[in-house]
Amino acid sequence: MKIGVMGVHYGHIGSMFRSAVNASNAELVGIVEPDDALYEQYTRDVDVPRYPTLTDMLDATRADVVMEGVGHHEKVDMIETCAAAGAHVFLDKPLCRSLDDWNRIRTAVQRHNIRLTMFYTSRSYPPFIALREAVLAGELGEIASLISTHPHKLGPWAPDWYFDPQIYTGTFSDVACHGVDQVRWLTGAECVGVHALGTCKRHTHGPQKLEMDHIQASFQLSTGACALLTADWLTPEDSPSFGDTRFIVMGTKGSAHLRAYASDSLLIVADGKGAYEPEFPPERNSSFVETMVDAFSGDEENFISTSDVLAVARACIMAEESARRGGEFLSIE
Repeated sequence: MKIGVMGVHYGHIGSMFRSAVNASNAELVGIVEPDDALYEQYTRDVDVPRYPTLTDMLDATRADVVMEGVGHHEKVDMIETCAAAGAHVFLDKPLCRSLDDWNRIRTAVQRHNIRLTMFYTSRSYPPFIALREAVLAGELGEIASLISTHPHKLGPWAPDWYFDPQIYTGTFSDVACHGVDQVRWLTGAECVGVHALGTCKRHTHGPQKLEMDHIQASFQLSTGACALLTADWLTPEDSPSFGDTRFIVMGTKGSAHLRAYASDSLLIVADGKGAYEPEFPPERNSSFVETMVDAFSGDEENFISTSDVLAVARACIMAEESARRGGEFLSIE
């Protein structure tokens, strides 16, 4: 399957690119990247033609999939262009900042019958895989409550548009979209309502001023369970990791306490088994593209599906809007 690359100047594109290079069932056929140094960096060990625009690349290569490393504000036009050319899209998070953008994306996907998938890395990260295996095995019983934290550093790497509220998707959409995806993935439930509160305590002035640098969102799930998620740009610069994620899941038969990235651990306490720490499986992010290509080649959705991408984005957009409205409860269709 032929894969094109739209931009290598933002986000997790480095890991995405390496996964594509390593995929035995994929061929990198083109890159659009105006920065000469970045283009040379990415093609130092692999020969990939360069094109001036996305349209030029699609016309010349007939790429089946386009993966992106572009700014938040560039994604809607990119998806519409790919959709019109019949190319599926492999996205870095997040998707978009407004319901208008979301509706444009959904319309393009439906009109041209393409698929979206997104690089939600935690689904392929060992502690989260082990947690889901325990949930699927019924060890926690019916899930009643989920608490997920998503702290992150905000360093000098951040582009200027991060601090423009008309462009940036927002702290929750950018950082906690992983958590919303995890909640849906673990429970099989949809987010049907949300109220959220936000504040700005650290990035209050200067070139790195944010609208909100901390948001807490409480989601009502379609199963009747509740999920509380936090997102912030408050991790100290001296922290050895970008953040220290925690995830607590409470069920009718057991509980799970997970820690990831700063240090990986998972403690499960369950009826009949007591307290134990399960073994972790290998990470799977390096094989993301190979798995995606297998799915798309079989005319199937990837394990992170189009509906997953759209549902997570909509829930995050509504959380951001609720925080802007001071905590107003908003239904999520």
